[in-house]
Amino acid sequence: MQRRRMILAGAAAALVLLWFARMAWYPITGGQLRDFGWQGDTSFGEVWQLNHLLRKYKITSRPSLTMFFATAASESGKGRLTLEEGGEDYYAAHGCSTNDRGAGYLQLTHRSEQLAFLQAMGDDFDGADTASYIAERYPWESACWEWSVGKTAPDPNPNTYAKKRGNTVEVFLATQYAINGWTISDDALGKIVQGAEYTVSADGTSITVGDETAPAPKNWPDRLACYQQALEIWG
Repeated sequence: MQRRRMILAGAAAALVLLWFARMAWYPITGGQLRDFGWQGDTSFGEVWQLNHLLRKYKITSRPSLTMFFATAASESGKGRLTLEEGGEDYYAAHGCSTNDRGAGYLQLTHRSEQLAFLQAMGDDFDGADTASYIAERYPWESACWEWSVGKTAPDPNPNTYAKKRGNTVEVFLATQYAINGWTISDDALGKIVQGAEYTVSADGTSITVGDETAPAPKNWPDRLACYQQALEIWG
């Protein structure tokens, strides 16, 4: 009996050591999320699962983590929303409907993209309201998938692009065009990322580089503020 207890105690100690080793690797903590102002769940279990997903999708570099959480914060009201807000007129103007509006913390939008994500999950749901289904079951995983797999621009995806290019406002700007809609020419954006001078309008709605003026990513001032906050924590 005593030998059995010693074996069990040794096994328990090994599990505890493994747990601490894994936690030492994890880049995100509940305290960091709360310092960031995250209004969503920051419980131990939620953060554990989040870190598992970050590793699964290889979102581990500081530039990518910074930009990923800045994007999630801007898209979801810092975790307040897992479904895009608005009415049918608003959704129609953005090419979607109540059933396929933005879902999850990165607001994965449009039925084709939502079904592609569900297929990647091995989930055969094909009901009408894919948005609510994803928001309820995959708020973080849909975000990680979109950041690392679903979006293929900037080439090859925002996660790899951020990791290779580094933590700058200009690189963040490129990832926001990818997530929010590509409303600038590749040439103009390339010049900005490579260091060309550019200006942002006073209201934050347009960006000018050289002879080109293009719409800025939606809510750019808020996105930039979220990036600057995230940079202080994960940069």
